[in-house]
Amino acid sequence: KRVMANIFNYLKSTILSKVVMAVTGIILVLFILVHTLGNMQIYLGQEAFNKYSHFLHSTGELIWAFRIGLLLALVFHIITSIRLKFLNLGAKPTKYAVKGYVKSTFSSRTMIWTGVLVFLFVSYHLAHLTMGMTDKANFNNPEYYSVGTDIYPTLTTGIEREEGREFMKKNNGIEILSVRNDVYKAVVKGFQQPVVAVIYMLFVITLGFHLNHAMQSAFQSLGLNNKKYFNKLVNGSRILSVLIAILLISIPINVLVGVIGRGI
Repeated sequence: KRVMANIFNYLKSTILSKVVMAVTGIILVLFILVHTLGNMQIYLGQEAFNKYSHFLHSTGELIWAFRIGLLLALVFHIITSIRLKFLNLGAKPTKYAVKGYVKSTFSSRTMIWTGVLVFLFVSYHLAHLTMGMTDKANFNNPEYYSVGTDIYPTLTTGIEREEGREFMKKNNGIEILSVRNDVYKAVVKGFQQPVVAVIYMLFVITLGFHLNHAMQSAFQSLGLNNKKYFNKLVNGSRILSVLIAILLISIPINVLVGVIGRGI
């Protein structure tokens, strides 16, 4: 019982909360970075972007394990951030306010509020482009794509379908077409709505502010605040957060001006 009590006391410690918040924050930042780079494939065109999206969704159990891991990281990140915020408000001796090398900035003073807005943004983004709950009319766009050719002697007409596939005569063989969701079209149709595009851009700007201070706080919580290199980490955090925001904002802007999805 004493051992279990000690474990629970340690789990309640402020130091552990800071470490958990820092580690989960880094995991979430890495995901946002990879997600952003993946989204940039939209500039390669409809085929490349749909192929990328189809690959992700075809990994089956792997993608669900990845999603569950991210969800747990998000939950622990939120719980620890709320706990540390209440400790600060209660004027506890050990505060989570970033001191020393990370000076008080607008980003640091509004972390809890930008965090709330980022959570709302993630929820809206998932409902919009992952689950299609907010824009059902533009979410499901079946697209047939070629998966190779073969010989089907029983083919009697020019085009036949079975179990989500099309078989189409092509020269002396049969071209096999499989179906996937046209995610490219869903994104374009979504951001062709100015209100949706503007909301998305405002949320992304908020995400940039949150990431800027979050990365700096994570480095300090993990003890990476040596004077020799901490300023470089701070500058790197700023550059990365601005870069992520610019890249993500560029998508709805280019959809609105017709650079992406022209003719859709």
